[in-house]
Amino acid sequence: MVNPPPPSGDILALITSLSNHQNHAQHTAALQHQTKILSQSPITYSQTLAEYARVLSCPSIQNVPEHELKKWSESDPSSVAQLRHDPIGGWSQLREMTGLLLKNALLNPPRNSQNVKMTLLPDTMKETKEILCRCIVDPSAGVRRVGSSLISSCSVGNHAGGSDDHVVADGMEIMPLMNDGWGPKILAPFLSNCIDSATGIMEKNQYMDDKIQFALFGALQTLVKLLEDDAEKFERGTGAAFNKFVPALLKLLQLCGEERVKVDCVKCCVFMITLMPGSLVAQMNDLLGVLSNLAGDSSTEVRKYVCRAIVTLLSNRPEYLHEHMLPVSQFMLTATSDTSHDVALEACEFWLVFASFDETMCTVEMMAAVESLLGQLLPTLVKSMVYTEEKREELLEENEIDEEEADDRDQDVAPVFHKAKAKGGGHEDDDDDDDDVKEWSLRTCAAASLDSLSAVFAPSTTLPILLPVLQECLSHQDPWVREAGILALGAMGEGCAEEMYEHMGDLHPYLMNQVKSRETLPQVVCISAWTLARYAAWAANQTVSGQQPELIRDMTEAIVSRILDKNRKVQIGCTSALGTIVETVEDLIVPYLGPIFQTLVAALPRHRTRALLVTLETFGSIAEVVGPAAGEGNLPTLYIPALIQMWNDRGKINPMDRVLLPLMESLASISMSIGMSYQPWALQTFEGAMTTINTAIMILTAHDYTDEEADPIVCATDVLDGLVEGLGSNFAELVQSSTQFKDHFLTVLNTLVGHDTEGVRMSAFALMGDIAMECPVLLQDGIADLISEAIACIDPDFPSVCNNAMWALGELFVKCIGHPSVLEPYATEVVQSLISIMMGSSYGGEENPFAGLIENASTAMGRLAKVNPAFVASDLPRCLISWLNGCAKISDETERVHAFEGLLMTIEANPNAIQQASPQIEDTIHALLFAILSWHLPSGRLSPSLLTGDYTLTPFPQDCSELHHKLGTFLHHLKNGFGAYQWDGIIKHLPVNVRRLFREQYNLC
Repeated sequence: MVNPPPPSGDILALITSLSNHQNHAQHTAALQHQTKILSQSPITYSQTLAEYARVLSCPSIQNVPEHELKKWSESDPSSVAQLRHDPIGGWSQLREMTGLLLKNALLNPPRNSQNVKMTLLPDTMKETKEILCRCIVDPSAGVRRVGSSLISSCSVGNHAGGSDDHVVADGMEIMPLMNDGWGPKILAPFLSNCIDSATGIMEKNQYMDDKIQFALFGALQTLVKLLEDDAEKFERGTGAAFNKFVPALLKLLQLCGEERVKVDCVKCCVFMITLMPGSLVAQMNDLLGVLSNLAGDSSTEVRKYVCRAIVTLLSNRPEYLHEHMLPVSQFMLTATSDTSHDVALEACEFWLVFASFDETMCTVEMMAAVESLLGQLLPTLVKSMVYTEEKREELLEENEIDEEEADDRDQDVAPVFHKAKAKGGGHEDDDDDDDDVKEWSLRTCAAASLDSLSAVFAPSTTLPILLPVLQECLSHQDPWVREAGILALGAMGEGCAEEMYEHMGDLHPYLMNQVKSRETLPQVVCISAWTLARYAAWAANQTVSGQQPELIRDMTEAIVSRILDKNRKVQIGCTSALGTIVETVEDLIVPYLGPIFQTLVAALPRHRTRALLVTLETFGSIAEVVGPAAGEGNLPTLYIPALIQMWNDRGKINPMDRVLLPLMESLASISMSIGMSYQPWALQTFEGAMTTINTAIMILTAHDYTDEEADPIVCATDVLDGLVEGLGSNFAELVQSSTQFKDHFLTVLNTLVGHDTEGVRMSAFALMGDIAMECPVLLQDGIADLISEAIACIDPDFPSVCNNAMWALGELFVKCIGHPSVLEPYATEVVQSLISIMMGSSYGGEENPFAGLIENASTAMGRLAKVNPAFVASDLPRCLISWLNGCAKISDETERVHAFEGLLMTIEANPNAIQQASPQIEDTIHALLFAILSWHLPSGRLSPSLLTGDYTLTPFPQDCSELHHKLGTFLHHLKNGFGAYQWDGIIKHLPVNVRRLFREQYNLC
């Protein structure tokens, strides 16, 4: 490489002024000057970045010409004097800072006055690439680090010109790998040569000078960064040159004893395993041999990444471990007990990955290998659950803090989000919530592994090993060991539940004593409460069978007695356990609701933020589980007034308080669950929700806001929806009884369905649909605007909103049956929007944005057709097959009936559509038969391969006999229209059991 020109005194003066924050005027002037020269033109932008790159590559202040030093000194004499005093450390820091300036200017190029983004001129781009290659072999570790980061960010990074998670398409990077051969002809060969040069010297056992060693360090560091940022893109962008890395890395691992080299090499191998290029497949045995040799390395970092490589291989390509499963498992067992927590955690992941395999991935030999080690593995996992000494000290300090009166620290409180409300016969796409965000550690990984392994292997295999270990732990004098034993008992509670029942007669009282004892460590109380909840099904069985009729009461009393504990962890743990117990024992908890609600209400003023959030959620969870029972007698008076009072008090202080989110969600659940029993508080709740919505909208319109900031509007809308579902048609009277909001309710609803925030629109359409179902008179005066907003929201880019908008329209259509004129102005636009969803759902797999929407689209189309089949008939040939496929997927029976009834009415209005729907009539008939056949499938057995599979079929639902008759009549008309010969030719390929079903259920021979 040709040495780049030295940097100029002007650019050095600019850089030191930018770094001098103490001289505010000078610093501000430097920032303004930098902005000016970077955004003035591509020429000045390129010149400035070239100068930055030259500073980055300049090894010493001695390399700056005297006349440039003079110019620099005239502008900033103090910086020059300081750097001359510390020419090594100070100059390296200056170079690193300049590298960051270069990186920022490259990744976030400014725009000129015409809003054109700046780009590097070709010559500057070439020079910059050459300089960056020089930087990664520089003697300075800091410069190598900056150079590596620059190369990766500009070549494969996913944040060029945007946020850190902004994905950049191939070819749109600052330095695309495929442009001018940068990746395959320059960068990859350069990195390979740096590695090969060092390897060649090692093979000859020759002395390695600093230059070659620095080049090796920098090349590996750069390769790690490239693979870490986007391994697939780097592989694509370097082509055949990429294949040289695997043999080079493996050879280096065989020869080199330097820790940092081994660590970086194994890191690279981890990414290579994920990619699995052909070069690695060809040398898989070499990789396994290298990992085996490094298994006992003295470096914990090396052992850590060896374990990660093995876990990655097991997770991605387990077939390569089939023949080696026993020795690999033996090593990972030893590593799980490593003195280094990081090594042990990486190794412990191995068991969790193994236990996640289904029978298609896990061979008999693999099962046998792990089973042969269970005698050592299971006790090792239990031992790994014991808190370390360091963690114990930390927890004891936290216990003292948790008993103070001060509120929780912000860092201790997980973000609070509302739960999305999906409607209709499709599937909700929200992930299950984790109530407690747990730190992932060896302890939690070991517990998860034991949980999973206890489900994989038969209890007859695991219990003989685990029971003695548990007995030893549970009777141990050290409370931290007892805590780990109780955790293990809970962890195996699912996989060994029934087999553990015979031991619960002794263990259950033990656990309750741990909960009740005031001398017990808070951690032991919490884990005991959690374990009791894991075995709540046993307690329910004991109660129902009459063996211990009071056990639910006793267990509940033990848990509830600690909800008001002064320790916050105990408050949270016992309240969470109570919620789990309620979900498990269901109606058996009803006799004890009074004391439970009284305790939870008493906890409201005492619990601080974390515990309060769990407590508020528990009110709603109980109502959802026990339903109307939560509203019997005077029970509502025990808790509803307290919740509303808290809502009012905290809302007056801060209407955007996120603690109010679970409170409003609970009120929504309670009002929906107890129905008319909520009426005494309905008006107060209605007006509170409307006030929250109006206040939040006013606050948010004053500034730009995030979706999360609109959550109070979402939750308040859900409160209104809960009132609609609970009060039914009486909700209309409730609205009219509100002097404050009766004239504005429809205006607010229109605002909500047209809101900018996706979550608000989603909840608003759920509310609109429920109002249409229960009290449509409220929508009458605003139906035009509401339908228009709903049509506008039939957009697969926002699937949750789209789902609820279609569902709401469908419910509105039901109320319009017999009154087609109401929908006539909108019918054409509705049909076209629904068809786009139904037809879009027919393409692609799980990544298809339309997936999951076809059910509600098909229901809405059917309900529109029931209003007037002529609205849909002319478009039936385009959408018939998609409509049929959607009908077959609807899970709600009422919605399914409406979809099929509307479909039959539309076919009757346009019978020729059956011939026109597909070039092959067989495809249309099979879609029809598939849709009808879906009524005869057991729940969860629907499959696209139904017509060629062997399925157990069930009779048509008795409560839908009218539709059954209509379908039978339709099939006979269809067969008669084709004639027996053509019909037999179409259905003869159906499975025997399917033909039998149509013969027996529809008299269709």
